[in-house]
Amino acid sequence: MNKVFFLLFFLCFTITKAQEYHIESIAIKGLKKSKESYIKKLLSVNRNSPIDSLILAEDMIRLIREPAISHAYYTLKEDGNKSAQLTIHIEENKTFIPALDLWQTLEQQLAYHLGATDHNFFGRGYTIGAFYRRNNFSGYGFILENNNFIKANQELKFIAQQRETLEPIQQEQLEALYRYRIQSVETSFGKEINLKHKVLLGIGLLVERYFYKKGDVLNNVPEKFITTKFIAKVGYNYDAIVPFYYFNSGWSNQFTFNHVWGKTIQDNSAFYAFENQTTYFKRIKDQGNLALRLKLGFAKNINTPFPPFAIDNNQNVRGSGNLIQRGSALWVFNNEYRYRLVEKKWFALQANFFIDVAGIRPSGDRLNDIFQKNNIYSHSGIGLRLIHKYIYNAVLRIDYGFSIGNTNRQGIVFGIGQYF
Repeated sequence: MNKVFFLLFFLCFTITKAQEYHIESIAIKGLKKSKESYIKKLLSVNRNSPIDSLILAEDMIRLIREPAISHAYYTLKEDGNKSAQLTIHIEENKTFIPALDLWQTLEQQLAYHLGATDHNFFGRGYTIGAFYRRNNFSGYGFILENNNFIKANQELKFIAQQRETLEPIQQEQLEALYRYRIQSVETSFGKEINLKHKVLLGIGLLVERYFYKKGDVLNNVPEKFITTKFIAKVGYNYDAIVPFYYFNSGWSNQFTFNHVWGKTIQDNSAFYAFENQTTYFKRIKDQGNLALRLKLGFAKNINTPFPPFAIDNNQNVRGSGNLIQRGSALWVFNNEYRYRLVEKKWFALQANFFIDVAGIRPSGDRLNDIFQKNNIYSHSGIGLRLIHKYIYNAVLRIDYGFSIGNTNRQGIVFGIGQYF
């Protein structure tokens, strides 16, 4: 009986395998700058792999997520020997991208960010870039990233930067302006578990300097403070977004936990903070794209004038202004509808309507103060997106936001790349 069962099992297995089509060869078409070895490194399939439409569909999504690739699809040409020739068709992006952001900062000064990044350095998917930022004071930075470090599912990133700003510090009815400088070096390693799941580990070293510039003299806040800190961070990303050129469908979630060791103004030796960001996209017919973002932040509630979260025109609430309020906990809900007005072969124009709402807990206050009226900011507005379909992240963004609360704040946000 066992022999009969084994024979039947063997025959079924043999017949099933005999009926499977296998990949005889893989050809890549449409490459300009990218190396063929880089593209093949990203694929799950190879020569002699069985043809599996689900795996091939996942490979196309993985390719499209690469900055170097605008769109990708495949064709199969079967022969009479249970094998097929796989051809992957690539539409490449231009990946050497200038960066420009303009906004108004404190004391009515114009702030700007200038930079350039190549997201496909050497044609192998490496990212290298540098920037200069003027936000009352000068800052600069450098980034090097390898999205397929050793293997396609591994990521290595290195960032070095100096940022210097003028920070408003409130204490009851008092306000002082401090010159804040941070110099940091960070590195992180990411590993993709599968197409949707990735984990990240990172470490960093930073030096912070605070110098009193002008304004009221605050209690228990020194006029000069310098500290060195060590950072460790862990993260988890879930990504089920399917891109189609500048349209997106699906949702993603990014979680990051930071632990910091180093002296603070209040003599604390350790500090922690976490952030969680959830985004959701839905295509609406051929021209519309609904985009939602919910961002949550929570940190150790030290009564410090320099907590980690802020209401800011460029980060979370368009039209609110630069660094309106700082706090130790934050929630933000961004809601926007993008509608295609014009589309040509390489260019698209989108109109944008948005509502941004956020609440922040002032440092040292109770958690439910995050929902107090004076800690909530609501802004709405309209904008335009000028999109080059074959340059990575080449979206010229212009948004005008105005308060829908009790304040009269309003303003323009101008930059490159979608707001989220």
